[in-house]
Amino acid sequence: MVAVQGLAWVLVGLFCVGCISNRLDGPIHDAKGPPYIADGAGSDVAPIEIVHRVLLIGDAGLYLEDDPTLAALGRVAAEAPASTVLYLGDNVYNNGLQDDDRERGEKILGQQLEATSARKIVVPGNHDWGMIPSKRTAQSIRNEQAFVDGWKDGKAEFLPKDGCMGPVARRLEPARGFRKGVVAVLLDPTPWFTPALREICPRGETEESHLAALEKILATHQDDWVVVASHYPMLTGGPHGGLTYGFFADMIVGTLGWWMGGLGNTDAPAYADWIAKVGEVMREHPPAVYAAGHDHSLQVLDGGGTVGLHVVSGAGAPDRVSTVTNIAETRFAHAHAGFVVLDFGRRGRLESAVLRVYENGRDAPVFEMDL
Repeated sequence: MVAVQGLAWVLVGLFCVGCISNRLDGPIHDAKGPPYIADGAGSDVAPIEIVHRVLLIGDAGLYLEDDPTLAALGRVAAEAPASTVLYLGDNVYNNGLQDDDRERGEKILGQQLEATSARKIVVPGNHDWGMIPSKRTAQSIRNEQAFVDGWKDGKAEFLPKDGCMGPVARRLEPARGFRKGVVAVLLDPTPWFTPALREICPRGETEESHLAALEKILATHQDDWVVVASHYPMLTGGPHGGLTYGFFADMIVGTLGWWMGGLGNTDAPAYADWIAKVGEVMREHPPAVYAAGHDHSLQVLDGGGTVGLHVVSGAGAPDRVSTVTNIAETRFAHAHAGFVVLDFGRRGRLESAVLRVYENGRDAPVFEMDL
């Protein structure tokens, strides 16, 4: 038994090495240097009259006294006439809001909700379910859901609910004289990656029902600005984007990922299957943005016809910023604490949307581009 436990910790160690190093070939764009910006990206963006601001922040589940990222989040949210914050999972490290660790977990989650008076939507990540199988139960998800839905300002919601995959749509801003409204579509594919978890959802979800519901929502809102949000990126230049250690190391890390339920990398079989099938659905009615966390960096990537842009905004916890490189689709990449903002509004008579990247220590965005 001791030998088995020892082997398990060795495997965990190898897995964690993969979490803090980059598995993809290419230069590393960390906070010590400037961000990567693709040629022609981030050119001058004309001002717009903002109607609604959507702030994307993930992996913020560590408590930090006087957290600079959350302070900036509150300030930037308050600058717009109306704002919604989408918390993109891993809201409480390492195992979500467990019964035997409620005080610490509620302190972490409460700090994030307290950071802004804007509307807040919280989606679960793999750590909210539990990092290892023995901790991965519905109770942590139910606890987070109850805490968020019962938040004192009445403007916070946990989605999807009840351990279900969703999707769930929420209109953030009605058209109000615009042709387009702003709609968030929230997903949690964790039960897709770990089939045993599907029994938790009281609505009896299947892969087919998940895809069919997404197809229906995207068709319904094809004339709106749609932001699909989940914890898991479909495309990333971070550590979860692939395995390039070499055959034996890849086999070990891949085996550990399988044991942990396929929750790690985009090339894990269940994860890759979800990406392929969801991508097929989104290609019919591409949303403006697919937003995720999971990798602890800030990235903007071309959507390739599946979406307008992929966004990775998982740098909510300064102590957990990881690494990132640029891949073929990358427009912006930086391993730096911060978050991504989507501004929807009007430029003259033209309905417009602008993406902005905010980093700790900088009052102004470090990157902007039109959607």
